[in-house]
Amino acid sequence: MHMTAWLRFFLVWALFTTAACADDSTPVAEKTTRFVVLGDMPYTDAEYALLEQPNGAIAKAIRALNPPVLIHLGDFKKGRLSCNDDLFQDHYRQIAQLNPHKTVYTPGDNDWTDCDRFNIGMRHDELERLGYLRQLFFHQDRQHLTKDIPGLIRQRDFIENAQWSVGPVAFTTLHIPGTNNGRREILRSNIDDALNEADRRDHANTGWLQQRFATAESAQAVVIAFQADMFDFDHEKPVCTASNRTDCDGFRSLRDLIKQKAGQFKKPVLIIHGDTAAYCLHQPYPSIPNLWRLNAPGDYKYIDASLVAFDPENKDTPFTVTGLLDRKPAPAICDDNLLSLSRYAPLQTLKALLS
Repeated sequence: MHMTAWLRFFLVWALFTTAACADDSTPVAEKTTRFVVLGDMPYTDAEYALLEQPNGAIAKAIRALNPPVLIHLGDFKKGRLSCNDDLFQDHYRQIAQLNPHKTVYTPGDNDWTDCDRFNIGMRHDELERLGYLRQLFFHQDRQHLTKDIPGLIRQRDFIENAQWSVGPVAFTTLHIPGTNNGRREILRSNIDDALNEADRRDHANTGWLQQRFATAESAQAVVIAFQADMFDFDHEKPVCTASNRTDCDGFRSLRDLIKQKAGQFKKPVLIIHGDTAAYCLHQPYPSIPNLWRLNAPGDYKYIDASLVAFDPENKDTPFTVTGLLDRKPAPAICDDNLLSLSRYAPLQTLKALLS
């Protein structure tokens, strides 16, 4: 073969092999967005141990996964436990260590509205506890819960509400506690003050949710996280108004707004909440097929954290949810009697995990 021909052959071969090697060594872009959700625990000493570093099973699983964000849906203690400063500080520490600097917490009713119950040894004014909770988790936040979540912002004058994005997914938290969104069982606070706080919270949540959808036009999905089960409600109750602030459905206005915004958005929307025991992932409204709901595990019955994945190419099932510990998919039916499914449920000897 002529020297020029050999040279041409060598150059073509070199370019081909270089391109092939580059293709082999270039990682494929990850299209799936993953994050972890936890809530309504720890309610028992055994659950506390599962979340405690370094050997708690759930704590170890979260650390091994190292998710871009862990969302804690609130209720970090059972309702009958005292809401004293020491307990709050200890649970704040534990939550902060689960996924350091990449954890978003949204308050639950056990964390403040229930602190005035008669079955608590030392009762507190719920509004005073809300103020302390805000200082501990948000204003002071000595553990810097969200420091390594890029672009996270908080609502002005309502610091517990947050927004951020992970890949193509736009996230928001809303402060929606149980007890009818803080409108029921006001036992130690001034009732007018507590209801004024509920009105202010509804107004802030409404504005924050509208802002999230307004800024999510380029996102491929929206995730909305809060504590209360707004699907567990009295259908006969009207929406709360200035003239009727207690004998009403405290979740209705926000529930209707979510339905409206999801219908307009058209792309996948996932609601994540805790508060009740019916662990499930389903589509609550046939007329809004892009809206999904995850009732997260916890609340004594199904003791695990959830790994949530969003796949933009899966048009039928864009969201999938599996347990971090049991690796099972979330039930598609919301049934309170699914206790037997949980490997880590209290009646299935959590003590074995601690031995």
